Amino acid sequence: MDSINVTQFVGMLRSACANLDNHANEINTLNVFPVPDGDTGSNMSMTFTNGYNEAEKVVSDSVTDVAKAFSRGLLMGARGNSGVITSQIFRGFYQHIEGKDTINTQDVSLAFENGARVAYKAIMKPVEGTILTVIREASWYANHDYESEPFDLETYFNKLYTYAAESLERTPDYLPVLKEVGVVDSGGAGLLRIIEGMKLYIEGKPVDFTDKKQEVEANPALMIENEEFGYCTEFIVKLDENYLKSFDENKFKQKLTDMGGESLVCVRDDDLVKVHVHTLKPGDALNIGQRYGEFVKLKIENMQLQHSNIIENAHADYNKADNTVKKRTQEKWYCCSCCRRRFN
Repeated sequence: MDSINVTQFVGMLRSACANLDNHANEINTLNVFPVPDGDTGSNMSMTFTNGYNEAEKVVSDSVTDVAKAFSRGLLMGARGNSGVITSQIFRGFYQHIEGKDTINTQDVSLAFENGARVAYKAIMKPVEGTILTVIREASWYANHDYESEPFDLETYFNKLYTYAAESLERTPDYLPVLKEVGVVDSGGAGLLRIIEGMKLYIEGKPVDFTDKKQEVEANPALMIENEEFGYCTEFIVKLDENYLKSFDENKFKQKLTDMGGESLVCVRDDDLVKVHVHTLKPGDALNIGQRYGEFVKLKIENMQLQHSNIIENAHADYNKADNTVKKRTQEKWYCCSCCRRRFN
């Protein structure tokens, strides 16, 4: 395949969406950074699904029109740190192919590289060993190969997938917390499933949604004690007319950082500003946002409660286990060291 038309582009997005959704539980269990709240797979799946639903509504013969709707849908439905970053990867993708009715291998290759650049700019303090590293390394190596000797789309997506998988395997080398519990980065794993879904579509083997979710082993997040927690605070502000020209994204980010915000992702798309931040005082973040306009969406989740629920559920599942197994030793059994401290 040498080019992608609008029908093929929508099909490619659907295959990626299905592949990500089918593996959401598996990705959730890898979620130990930046906080072990076990929802990266779910968040990325909901983000991508919202983008796909918007893309599917578009009636047009132009890939640009679909990519624009997809990008906007991702932003509006973005959940969690990795969800917002995913929205920015495809925002950069859309920006590069703007104006094109069909896209070829070179377009796709450069679009993913631009997606990496846009995603990095959205993060106040980019951290290597995350989804950012995976998209940057995979897109750069794949494009470097293409520039050395051009090839078709099938070859490109095979290379992009291979380089993304290799980059994902290296993420524990960047983040000690991943190596400590023996997992790779959850956001990077989600991105790999997106790329895999696209690759399979290009190969003529599109992925479909399934009700049968994969079985997963014990959640490594159970072994992590994290001091960041607080509240995952997300909101979208529609800028007041007075700020459409004067809004300074960098100063806005700095205000959120100064009030103690962590894992900050902030992006502007026309008159909308999307914020994801971890903070002990979500009200302060909302007050900063509301100075510039009206809320379109907002969501606040207690990350400590999310982590505690993971532990409680794991302990409950353990208690349901076969009693004959438990009686094999007089020692107390625990699903993890964290539970030993919690329940002993």
